[in-house]
Amino acid sequence: MSSPSHPDFVPGRRSGSVAIALAVGVALSAAIIALIHHGPLRQTIAYRYVEYPVQWLEVLFFCCGLGALASKWWFLRQEHLACKLGILPPWDGKPVPVARAAELLASVHRQPVSVHDTYLGRRLRGILEFLRQRQSASELDAQLRNLSELDALHQENSFALIRFITWAIPILGFLGTVVGITGAISGVTPEVLEESMSAVTDGLAEAFDSTALALGLTMILMFLSFLIDRQEQSLLQLVDGLVNRDLAHRFQREQSDGGLSPELIQRGTQALSEVVESLVRKQAEVWAAALQEPERRSVTLVEQIRDQFTDALGKALDQTIDSYAQRLALVEQQSLGHMAQLSRQLAEVSHSVRGIVESVATQSATLERLLQDGGQLLAVQNALQQNLETLARVGDFEEAVHSLTAAVHLLTARAAGQQPRLSQGKAA
Repeated sequence: MSSPSHPDFVPGRRSGSVAIALAVGVALSAAIIALIHHGPLRQTIAYRYVEYPVQWLEVLFFCCGLGALASKWWFLRQEHLACKLGILPPWDGKPVPVARAAELLASVHRQPVSVHDTYLGRRLRGILEFLRQRQSASELDAQLRNLSELDALHQENSFALIRFITWAIPILGFLGTVVGITGAISGVTPEVLEESMSAVTDGLAEAFDSTALALGLTMILMFLSFLIDRQEQSLLQLVDGLVNRDLAHRFQREQSDGGLSPELIQRGTQALSEVVESLVRKQAEVWAAALQEPERRSVTLVEQIRDQFTDALGKALDQTIDSYAQRLALVEQQSLGHMAQLSRQLAEVSHSVRGIVESVATQSATLERLLQDGGQLLAVQNALQQNLETLARVGDFEEAVHSLTAAVHLLTARAAGQQPRLSQGKAA
């Protein structure tokens, strides 16, 4: 599979594409980082996204991807130039013997080495080498399809490095996020937060800037990969068209192995179709007979399962109904007990309420008597007030009587004193 005549043989150009991508990526990433860190771009916002080592790795991987895409674009130019060259001599449209394949192969070998390495050059060499070795064009169409599929597979595999880089850049971005957040929270203490928040914000900036850079570079790389992939698919379609135009109908084809005529082939095909139809009919009858017995058994089995299920369901329902009946009886007994207890409590409450009503009536009668006694007390109080007023007036009268009595006594005393004096005067 790796001989020079096989279309999958790549003499060095394809094997060196990885080395080219790595060389271009390392050089370009070093130039970009140096220009940003030590050049005029240091004071721009670009420095923020190429400040930490994880971001340097993202730029390196991105530049390697650009190198791989640039090499594929360069090879695409050579492919299109090869398609514009007249590699095979002109053909007048008449089928030629298969022996002419050796001359056409020599014409391909006379082309430059750069043409040999193209899809078209390898495809032509593979087809012509196949015809030269087989000396027959009976399987040419199958070989054309096989080589076309191999080229399509090779084109898809050539994006392996770019797919890996497209996968690795977001992973590096997430790695930068983890490293940045870890660095931000690893040495954070209340004292550090009080003194300065830069210890936390720097780590968070590294985390989120790394992720943002990775996602942006991945989007750019995926877009460029999409463009290159579409161009290579268009190139493969162009190569298929050129090969079909120059080689698909260029060589003479034998009628068939054994020299059978088309009429004989048609009759054989018709007989074969009848035999196949008969075999299919018999096989269908055998299958129908074979399927009847399993169908009958399945019907019987379904009926048995249905009967068993019905019996089991009836027993389960009976057990469930009995269980519910027992539970209902128990609940009914408990309810009757609760109702009797509640009736007793209500009777006690009504008796208590009757006693309370009687005591309230007694208290009402007592209160009524108290109100009547209060009226009587009020009349007595008024009488006492009048008596007191009378007594007060009587006290004033007694004082006047005492004063008069005192005055009488005084006059009496004075009269008694004057009477001896008169007696003495009369005696003298």
